[in-house]
Amino acid sequence: MNREKKIFLFAPPVSLEKIYGGLAKTGAFSPPLNLLLLGGILRNEGFVPTIIDSPSQGLTEEGIIKIIENDSPHVVGITAMTPHIICAGNLANRIKERFSEILILLGGAHISSEPMKTMERFPSIDVGFVGEADKSLVEFLSELKKGQPLPKIKGTIIREDKKVLFCGERQDTINLDSLPFPAWDLLKDFPQGYPPPLFSAQRFPSVPIITSRGCPGKCIFCFSGCHKTIATHSAEYIFEMLLDLRKKFKIREFMVYDDNFVMFSSNLKRLLKKIIEGNMDLTWVCNARVDMVNQELLELMAKSGCRQISYGIESGNQEILNRIGKNVSKEKVREAIWLTKKVGIRTVGYFMIGHFGESKNTIMETMEFARSSGLDDFRLSYFTPMPGTKSYEIAQEFGRFEDDWNKMTLFSPVFFPKGLSERDLRLKYKIALRRFFFRPKIILGYFRMVGSPVLAIKGALALGRYLIS
Repeated sequence: MNREKKIFLFAPPVSLEKIYGGLAKTGAFSPPLNLLLLGGILRNEGFVPTIIDSPSQGLTEEGIIKIIENDSPHVVGITAMTPHIICAGNLANRIKERFSEILILLGGAHISSEPMKTMERFPSIDVGFVGEADKSLVEFLSELKKGQPLPKIKGTIIREDKKVLFCGERQDTINLDSLPFPAWDLLKDFPQGYPPPLFSAQRFPSVPIITSRGCPGKCIFCFSGCHKTIATHSAEYIFEMLLDLRKKFKIREFMVYDDNFVMFSSNLKRLLKKIIEGNMDLTWVCNARVDMVNQELLELMAKSGCRQISYGIESGNQEILNRIGKNVSKEKVREAIWLTKKVGIRTVGYFMIGHFGESKNTIMETMEFARSSGLDDFRLSYFTPMPGTKSYEIAQEFGRFEDDWNKMTLFSPVFFPKGLSERDLRLKYKIALRRFFFRPKIILGYFRMVGSPVLAIKGALALGRYLIS
């Protein structure tokens, strides 16, 4: 096989503890969907991709080195979000030390948010891909085969004469339906090797999918720089992908990882009707904005198998909601939760504490709002000003900010509002979880949802140990 055709794509070796912190025993590894899509694209263009999902396979840096040594790829690609960028950089260093001739590429959300700083901090990275790499990666590898110096492809940042050079921003408009399905078959032990986090799925196998890109929201804590446009796959494309997963992998449930699955309502309704008419016997869960659902849509979602919707609520204080750019009222949140539960769909609320202007009183307000709003489930993280977001630029105005990429996991505080200490935030975090979960109706709801007493007990014990520690 032509060595220049081979490319290895790695998810860096991070642990569940690194991802979930003290809640690691309730978490699970998710398939690297971005690498699976790139794998499908590369294969269609005549390349020979290998995808190594280090976390799910339990690989260490040493194990990765042995894989590279045995297969001798010409190019290695690594993906990383901000919480994993240090791990990715360390892996690049190990690879470069052992195989100086291998070209190392880096993609993912982090380098798109901080391209220059990332390249300067990790000199072992030869090329970074900024934004969507669907076309730029293929163009880069095709030019690389010609044996010239590093190609200057728009959407990349490269090293040239010991300097870092940004090759220009891409202006592509990508037709999502022109892309292949993710290359699920390139994953080892898929889908059985990817059990979902405890309490997130009800039927197995359950797999995550992405059906759109971007979000029209203007939240100051979200980074949207990876996608220049807001777009969706057509209902027909998504339906065929689900049929493919059903036929090849016998899936019984899917989890839509889109930021906001309901933003293209007419396309969504067409998809839901196809699922209903196809009698697919699939259940599914998704994320949505509270201001984009109504009773008609929710009824159709429920009829097509939707059993749970997660809403990004973030705070129970209206002033904070306005400050962070949510542009929704607490009344609208309550209405969406009520309507969702009315049609028989379970509700999950995502919240954060430690916002700009946060106080002990506003945290208490958030706790009480979460408890009284009718939510069936609760997810809590720390407000984290991520690189590339507006919150990152202005964080120092509102408190103390530890600008440490390695700590930006969402499960450990790095921003401390004026008047609140790290101890305050950690204590309130535990109290908020206890106040929500230590209620009979929530505990019984979990047991009914999971269906498996063993899984329910395992999850309850893991969460309980964390909350009383």
